[in-house]
Amino acid sequence: MKRKSAQLDSLSNSASAAVVVDLPSLSGTKVGSNASTVAAGGGPGYEPLDSDVILPSVLPFKRSQLLDRYPKGHSRGRHWKHLKQIIQAENYQLYPADEPTYVSIEAPPSMYPAKKYCDITGFEAPYTDPRTKLRYANADIFKRIRSLPDEFIQGYLALRNAAVIIK
Repeated sequence: MKRKSAQLDSLSNSASAAVVVDLPSLSGTKVGSNASTVAAGGGPGYEPLDSDVILPSVLPFKRSQLLDRYPKGHSRGRHWKHLKQIIQAENYQLYPADEPTYVSIEAPPSMYPAKKYCDITGFEAPYTDPRTKLRYANADIFKRIRSLPDEFIQGYLALRNAAVIIK
């Protein structure tokens, strides 16, 4: 308790104005009661300073101009151009034919093998039925493929451009 009173005395003797310190009391009084609240330079006749002096009304890190320009819910107008807009904005007829542009981008064929997908479900298909040449993902689909009529099998193969006449 003596230690806290020494701190309070040093605060009251300091030259800083409007410093308010709330210390919890160990003697059972409430925090924030008159016994535990001390103001620098306080005493009878002490009047607190205006809140404008302690805290300015507009904080310097807030940009009021930004809030005026873009109220909540409005975007800043960032506009992404689509490829079609970029192509129209450029004058591609002025470029030489061999110069690479968005229109003439060509890529070499992939070094990886093409992925194979199940003709029934669309999942990746590691298996192919040797009789119907349909691709399948698991054993349940294999059973279903074997029970399909020939017209449906031809339809699935035609969708994949692999129409084979089954004997």
